[in-house]
Amino acid sequence: MSNLSLHFAQNFNHKLDCEYFTSIRPQRDIYQVGAEIDIYCQEHFLKKAVIINFQTLPLSELDDWTAFLDAGMNKHELITLLKTFYPETEGLLFNVLLLKSC
Repeated sequence: MSNLSLHFAQNFNHKLDCEYFTSIRPQRDIYQVGAEIDIYCQEHFLKKAVIINFQTLPLSELDDWTAFLDAGMNKHELITLLKTFYPETEGLLFNVLLLKSC
């Protein structure tokens, strides 16, 4: 298995069933195009994926389109959810990762 992993609490919008899917995470330099990542949901390994693109932005720039695609909810609902996952969000940048299943 690869060194990188993403853990999902649930399969929002059933995105993990798709060949292409997104994930919004606090910005980290390890997220690079071409990086292979192990995908887990509720601690169960699901599949491998590769980052094919990403965008870095503050949560204030998150739009409804991205929020609905990522989690099936509007940007205000998603920002509230992200703040529960990552309480230290104030001033953080986030990566919107576009992944392709391997």
